[in-house]
Amino acid sequence: MELPDLAGKVAVITGASRGLGAGLAKNFLARGMRVALCARNPLPFQDGPDVLSCRVDVSNAAAMQDFGKLAVAKFGRLDLWINNAATLDPVVKVRDLDGAALYKSLDVNLLGVLFGSQFFVKHVESRPGEGVLLNISSGAAYAGYAGWAAYCVGKAAVDRLSETLQLEEAKHGLRCYAVAPGIVDTDMQKQIRATSVEVFPTVAAFHEYKAKNLFNTIPHVAKHFLQMAFVKEGRSDTVSARIPAEKS
Repeated sequence: MELPDLAGKVAVITGASRGLGAGLAKNFLARGMRVALCARNPLPFQDGPDVLSCRVDVSNAAAMQDFGKLAVAKFGRLDLWINNAATLDPVVKVRDLDGAALYKSLDVNLLGVLFGSQFFVKHVESRPGEGVLLNISSGAAYAGYAGWAAYCVGKAAVDRLSETLQLEEAKHGLRCYAVAPGIVDTDMQKQIRATSVEVFPTVAAFHEYKAKNLFNTIPHVAKHFLQMAFVKEGRSDTVSARIPAEKS
């Protein structure tokens, strides 16, 4: 399935300082797209005609509003918003899960998605045409993983939030998806592989992924995201979607 010419299309990506977010940004720029990027940590991108790069805490509602306004002021129209920022921590058994640590996880993994989504849906309503919201989900939204209670709770909530957004905002031109990108070899994967088997009993499966190099690559994920956003035949029939495995 070929992609159309995407030159000039504008994508917002949160959590773009490294990993999937940074990889998507580089891929999109290579296609002639323009990008508005944010992360808590320094970003490997310089502001320019096609790039807006901001240090932003996605769990801060006011900061996300300000970031969105900057993106609109710079580019005029936002076509695609990707809520990618996430944290795996805390990786502990439920019996040891501290309330404060859970709240901190949900601040990023759920409220960060909520605040970005809230800005984008209002932007889509304010201008003609549709807009596409991709909330990064995970296999952890579909099933529990020992040691990952906080992450599983947050990602499952993102799926339900995305379904609700689609029901509420489709009439304003929104298409919303909660998309699991598959396993991509990012810093989060390094953290997973460093987890003890006592806390995360299925860690061996992730070591096997690394040994056999079964990861989805950034170009593979980026192409599927852009197909969902800009190719009619590439749209998912459901809000909750998964990018197919690139290798087997």
